[in-house]
Amino acid sequence: MVIPFTDRELEKAWRENKFASEKIPRSNAHRLLLFYAVECGLKAILMRRQGKNRSDLCTDISECQHDVNKLLDCLSAGGSLKLPAQLSMKPIKCKNGNDERKFTPGDINQMWRYGGCCTATGITDEYLEKKLLEIVNWIDGELRRP
Repeated sequence: MVIPFTDRELEKAWRENKFASEKIPRSNAHRLLLFYAVECGLKAILMRRQGKNRSDLCTDISECQHDVNKLLDCLSAGGSLKLPAQLSMKPIKCKNGNDERKFTPGDINQMWRYGGCCTATGITDEYLEKKLLEIVNWIDGELRRP
């Protein structure tokens, strides 16, 4: 079951998570809050554009879930903001070799929530943070519009 939230609650969550994610030193716990700030901000913009004041009345939100790229697509935000489509973590060693851990942007919150680190070629946690901060700047501009 999805708990409904109002547009004001999502915007408040956006601001509070964004603020909490700015603490130093940086860690994946901070990045997790940044991820959730981005998710809340994108959902708040989506609700505003669709004239909805509750998240449960916005079907795109339930379809996109935690996938930042899908939310950006719904908002026609442009491909330059999107996160890499394929990500991975260090494989788990097991008796029969290694179990690969590949995932999409909709699972970044899981990776950081459980203490994982992104190890995809050329894609680090710091890189993902930088991309999320680019999205934060875009969200800031969108939420300032009347």
